[in-house]
Amino acid sequence: MRSLTAPELLGAWEAGHPHSGPGRALALLCAAWPERSPGELARLPVGLRDSLLLAVREQTFGAEVVGLVPCPACGEQVELAFQVSDIRVSPGAPVPEVLGVECEGHAVRFRLPDSRDLAALAAGPEAGGRRQVLARCVVEARREGVDVETGELPAAVVRAIEEAMEAADPQARVELSTQCPACAHAWAAAFDIAEYFWREVETWAQRTLREVHTLASLYGWSEEHILVMSPWKRQRYLELAGT
Repeated sequence: MRSLTAPELLGAWEAGHPHSGPGRALALLCAAWPERSPGELARLPVGLRDSLLLAVREQTFGAEVVGLVPCPACGEQVELAFQVSDIRVSPGAPVPEVLGVECEGHAVRFRLPDSRDLAALAAGPEAGGRRQVLARCVVEARREGVDVETGELPAAVVRAIEEAMEAADPQARVELSTQCPACAHAWAAAFDIAEYFWREVETWAQRTLREVHTLASLYGWSEEHILVMSPWKRQRYLELAGT
């Protein structure tokens, strides 16, 4: 695994900017693995996608993760600080493309959610989101040999499918035990590496564009010439320019 270069980061930021979260995560993956097609990367289960994003983020921006989350009880901003290794799930045995569960007389075959499903969810109404993803992932549902529509599955069967998905793809759901220092409320804070990494890239890109603009205006250098400089060297020129 290698870090993303400055031109690659800017290219991913530009490619992902018009899209919602899943498309932005895919833009980062495409930058890191140009030898793999966007369609292939989009079909990766969400947990595998996130494990790859964790790896490239660690190489690009470092192993430490720091952020703020609001306390759901009092609204206080609570700092989260941890290492990538703290939330990385060790890879297990390869997961079959199609999984199955049997519950309350129902036999259901399904695949794990991927970026295509998250993109469809982001584009649709918020209501019924879980069922919408489930409908896309269920390959076959039968009860006593008769086909059953996904929307007609009992709640217990839906829970069994969701639990099987989480067990097969644990990296897809990361929660951090958190306690508010102001009111002592404790809860499990969800962490989304795709969203977090994108915010970092966006902040970096905005700062880098300002630096490119300044140096290009002063010295007439091209964007390509400026971006291949190391951050240390670029900063020395900015200091000489008095910025």
